[in-house]
Amino acid sequence: MKFSGLKPYNDILKQIAGLIGDKELYLVGGAVRDLSLERKILDLDFAVKGAGVKFASRVARNLKGAFVPLSEAEDEARVVIRKELVLDFKGFKGSIEEDLAARDFTINAMALDVHKILEGKRSSAIIDPFGGERDLERRFIRKVGPDSIQSDPLRILRAYRFAAQFGFSIDPLLEREAEFISLGNVARERIAYELMLILGLPRVYPLINRMIVAGLMQQIFPFANFWADYGVRSHSLMVLVSLEQILYQEPDRWAPHIRERIKEIVCNSHRTALLKLAALFHDVSKPETRIRMEDGILHFYGHDTKGAKKMRRALSKELRFSNQDAERVEQTVARHMHLHLIATAPELTERAMRRFARICADVASEVMLLDLADGFATAGRTRHLEYTIVKILELAIQDAKRAAFVPLVNGYDLIALGLKPGPVFKVILGELEELQWERKITTKEEGLALVKEKLAKGEYPPPLPPSSGNKQS
Repeated sequence: MKFSGLKPYNDILKQIAGLIGDKELYLVGGAVRDLSLERKILDLDFAVKGAGVKFASRVARNLKGAFVPLSEAEDEARVVIRKELVLDFKGFKGSIEEDLAARDFTINAMALDVHKILEGKRSSAIIDPFGGERDLERRFIRKVGPDSIQSDPLRILRAYRFAAQFGFSIDPLLEREAEFISLGNVARERIAYELMLILGLPRVYPLINRMIVAGLMQQIFPFANFWADYGVRSHSLMVLVSLEQILYQEPDRWAPHIRERIKEIVCNSHRTALLKLAALFHDVSKPETRIRMEDGILHFYGHDTKGAKKMRRALSKELRFSNQDAERVEQTVARHMHLHLIATAPELTERAMRRFARICADVASEVMLLDLADGFATAGRTRHLEYTIVKILELAIQDAKRAAFVPLVNGYDLIALGLKPGPVFKVILGELEELQWERKITTKEEGLALVKEKLAKGEYPPPLPPSSGNKQS
């Protein structure tokens, strides 16, 4: 194990060790795992012999950090230093080996003796009773003991999260156990948190598919009709595959405007996760809206709006998503047919494109990317959708520029020249606006000079005599 990743934290470790004296103090969990993987350490987890909360409070006072109690029952507390460094402390009563035995996976069940690290005795500082370092080398997720998952069923979702995060494989015995795990008594917020972390990572389709095989996704989203309908379910999974290809592969194949929308989503892992949820369940209400017409053609009238409401209920009521996140998914699902309709219409009008932008509003990027993925999964082509999306985005850019446009010459300036308000104003101001867009006039004076020149040539009706507007008939 390389210890170079601890260099930025040497002073903090010395201060904490000085406060605890000769009592046992260990770095544990994710910090040790990430140190072994040579990943950047984002926070430090400590196991403290004795009272963890009490010691954390002392650390906060001495290091001038913010003290955050986490769990009195688990004797856990957090100290935040300068709003940057997070230090978590957990007390233990027996041995450090007993504490590690209660953890989830071998890769998280290693410890480093802080006193020995500071003394330079690094080789003897490593405590690895369950072979975590060996499992890190072979990139393998294995549970610590026979009851590791049963004691906290949420850990099975953490296994899939670590697999996605590190590119590790999961012990087949652990995946087999997943088929018999119930999430019924797990807090919905904890499930939502792990699910969002998984979906926010790149290329998670294979893991999501395996979670479906294990029956975990069906527990999180108990949509019986959807899961039972092989055709709808398999199509939805293909849409997720296509979406991940769009987000993470071959960005140069898309037009610049579409690439900007892809970047907008990918740069925000939370929005990415919400979009993947919408992609996976955009057709969730197709099974109950299926109608076969006399000509044999299937229709799914209203499946978009019904599916949107179903997703809103599942996310806000069952999984305790925020109203904002639940609404984002709801609106993405509700609007996913709109782009298909205008892209296949006989004529693509500015009115239809502006209506799409207005209706979709904040989820326009999500709807565009979902529909690209849907089109590719359905027909293997997206050219008509790409064309429509580019036209919508180009029109939006033009509209935004025009909304911010301030004309150099206005109607009052024309009245000051002696012109009478009327249809000619629209002609003159329109011409001046185009010239201003083209940078052929750059000041009001240039615009007015041009109008005077055209008036002199008789290209516009001449100004009225100064007194004509005041005469009585």
